[in-house]
Amino acid sequence: MSLGLTGLGVTSGIALGRVHRLTPGELSIPEYHLDEASVDDEIERLQAAFGRGEDFLKRLLDRLDRNASETARELLEAHRLILRDPLLIRSTEELVRSDRINAEWALVRQSEHFQNEFRRMADDYLALRREDLEQAVSLVQRELADQPGTRIGSEMPHELADTIVVAGELGPAEMTVLSQRKVAGLITEHGGPWSHAAILARSLEIPMLVGVHNALDLLRENEPIILDGHYGAVLAGPDDGLLAHYRDKREAWQRRRLDLRRYLGRPSRTVDDHPFILLGNADLDPEFERCLDSGVDGVGLMRTEYLYLADSLPDEERQYRAYRAAVDIMQGRPVTIRTLDAGGDKLPPVLAYTQGPNPALGLRGLRLSLAMKDLFRQQIRAILRASVHGPVEILLPMLTGADEVRQARSFIAACREDLRAEGETIDPELPIGGMIETPAAALIADQLATELDFFSIGTNDLIQYVLAMDRSDELVNYLYDPTHPAVLLLLRRIQQAGQRHGISVTVCGELAGNEQSARLLLGLGLNRLSMPPAALPAVKRSLLEADSQRCRQEVEAYLAGQSGHADGRALLAALNGPGR
Repeated sequence: MSLGLTGLGVTSGIALGRVHRLTPGELSIPEYHLDEASVDDEIERLQAAFGRGEDFLKRLLDRLDRNASETARELLEAHRLILRDPLLIRSTEELVRSDRINAEWALVRQSEHFQNEFRRMADDYLALRREDLEQAVSLVQRELADQPGTRIGSEMPHELADTIVVAGELGPAEMTVLSQRKVAGLITEHGGPWSHAAILARSLEIPMLVGVHNALDLLRENEPIILDGHYGAVLAGPDDGLLAHYRDKREAWQRRRLDLRRYLGRPSRTVDDHPFILLGNADLDPEFERCLDSGVDGVGLMRTEYLYLADSLPDEERQYRAYRAAVDIMQGRPVTIRTLDAGGDKLPPVLAYTQGPNPALGLRGLRLSLAMKDLFRQQIRAILRASVHGPVEILLPMLTGADEVRQARSFIAACREDLRAEGETIDPELPIGGMIETPAAALIADQLATELDFFSIGTNDLIQYVLAMDRSDELVNYLYDPTHPAVLLLLRRIQQAGQRHGISVTVCGELAGNEQSARLLLGLGLNRLSMPPAALPAVKRSLLEADSQRCRQEVEAYLAGQSGHADGRALLAALNGPGR
């Protein structure tokens, strides 16, 4: 009988292989007091361990090949920054000196102090910082114990194509080594969709589940397992029939991926000759390259939050390099760069002090940028400078009123003039758009359309705000319904406002990347969709085979209560049925 475990699939795909348990390998941390004469030597030993840990990360960075994920470099650099942090080093040295305790004990105490500070500020991004600190400190402890390197030792094979690694959590160093060894799949007990390991797995397209509770206790070394990233499932000890089924399923999935790619080169028109536009969502260089390879018309959403994951704010130059790299990769196709969309569940650690009692309704998105002008100025200047190298658009997140748009436009204009005064050449016609993702913005879409050059609809937040539910909350996520009439009426309202004012309307939330809901959006008159590169082939085929007029008739009848469909699921089934 197979054992079934569940978690969150952060990448799709199926992996078959045998378990390798990457156990915590916790060190036995010695605790002892020093005599006065030994204190200076102990501090030197601590400093040397920090130095060797940093050298190890540098060697790992040097071994990364040119095709490695830029995120891997960024995260390894973040760990190097922790090991250089003078506050961590000096405070630990001070404990050694003041309490006359050994380096390992002092490092544990100081790490716990910082961890407690983080825990007082509940936030998903700060959970990542706790994870970073633990991993960096663990690296130093291993150096102190003369057990250097990652937990991936000589006992692990160098070729992991048939291995699924199971761990409590994985840091950037381990992820880098595992990807180089071509691991088949990954399972961790902890972590979420924005953990560093999850970000890297998506970038590297490694099937991965996170949040699989007690995986290390329940999965045995070398036993065969199946990882299903789509359904978030682990099947341990499968019988021959189940293995054969999943081998066929994996091969069918791989064949389907290859088969769907043949649709990418076809003109983007429905069966009744209605045009549509497909764009890509991307954060990192490999994603931009996949967008380009898929033949998209441009990048409809470049998220910038990843630049703020480190323990210090990115300066203008670092941001400029990231934006220019994206523009260069896209070879003349427009890149829409969303300004920092921090807040709610996406608050970078360096901005944690801005978090209020209800983060989802607090200082976030454009509100945060307008409240922190120096932060906003660096980002806008970097985007404006990158606009010289190719078509760029600015996208402002989390709008609720026209006045904040006017403030932002005025601020952008001032940054433009400052750059010109400094002798910089910039695009004078750079379009400025807004994310329509709050009910307030949707209801005043006509007013906002007079202030903006384009709309982008963020369906993820819009649906949650309209339905007053958090889809990550297991108690209420059953209420998440993209086909709720209130959601559809607001989507249609936004589309009609854009049409009346002659501005484009793009959908860039998850709804756009679903091949079934793509026809729902088409029926609402929304024919510009932006999605992750992996979703492009299936969505394009769905739209190529759709009859836009029939889709519109079905949706209009549903909203008028005349379709006969009992609910949204029935509507989606009708839209995606034969001849639709």
